[in-house]
Amino acid sequence: MAKIRRIMMIIILLLGVGVLLYPDYMDWQESRTHTRIIQQYNADIALMIEAEIEYQLERARIFNEGITDIQINDPWGEGANDVVGITEYYTLLNFNNVMGRIEIPRIRVDLPIFHGSTSAVLDRGVGHMPHTSLPVGGYGNHSILTAHTGMIDARLFTDLIELDLDDHFVVTIADYRLAYRIDQIDVVYPHQIDTLQTYADRDLITLVTCTPYGVNSHRLLVRGTRVPYHEVAFEDIEPIENELDIRHLAVIGILGFIALVSIVRGITVKKKRNKMELSEEYWNQKYEKEYNKMFGD
Repeated sequence: MAKIRRIMMIIILLLGVGVLLYPDYMDWQESRTHTRIIQQYNADIALMIEAEIEYQLERARIFNEGITDIQINDPWGEGANDVVGITEYYTLLNFNNVMGRIEIPRIRVDLPIFHGSTSAVLDRGVGHMPHTSLPVGGYGNHSILTAHTGMIDARLFTDLIELDLDDHFVVTIADYRLAYRIDQIDVVYPHQIDTLQTYADRDLITLVTCTPYGVNSHRLLVRGTRVPYHEVAFEDIEPIENELDIRHLAVIGILGFIALVSIVRGITVKKKRNKMELSEEYWNQKYEKEYNKMFGD
């Protein structure tokens, strides 16, 4: 019975470890999916001729010229994905249903960018808000890219809060890479998202996600200003090391407890075995002495 209880305890502890590590496993799986999407995107772009890529970029630039006065909505609000009057939106920069790619070296983000900010899109990666400039660069443009925070199966923009002013991110459209230096970080209410505006002499991209974690009552806005790509040594940017959170500490504690129990039990069993062996040897010797007394050598 005691053995069964010990086995049940170990099973329960291992199940607890599995529950605690489940988000990390799902994030790993989702990262593999994102990697495959980006690899396929790069392969598709490699097959395109330069003239075709330039045609797609020029269409996007023309589109941007016509939407600078459209009001920006909350990415998760009503009407955020309405494309009335701009029906060609989903045909622009559509490279096998992927718009582009965003990399944020400091927090080890490398995600595909999709059209729109619907739930289906944000479950897959980063969404681009339809009523904002397409991310092809140029003065007077302001693109809004958005993703979830705190999802159990993917980190996405969860670590956006770790970024600081002067950190960088890169947006890749086809084979065109644009670098942005973070110059403004704000936390606002959802209805204040319309304060994002364009400037005739600025080339901007703002990253948007919900905050605080688990509450999502506000929006975190991380704005970047375009800088020359060649001036930023991205290979020298050290990613932030992920600190141990309570889940990892709990896992370490559980595994340590299991190891300790196993060691203590092993020692106890060994002591009992030794005691039994000594006891058996003692009685054998005593029996031998009594036998010799009675029957002689």
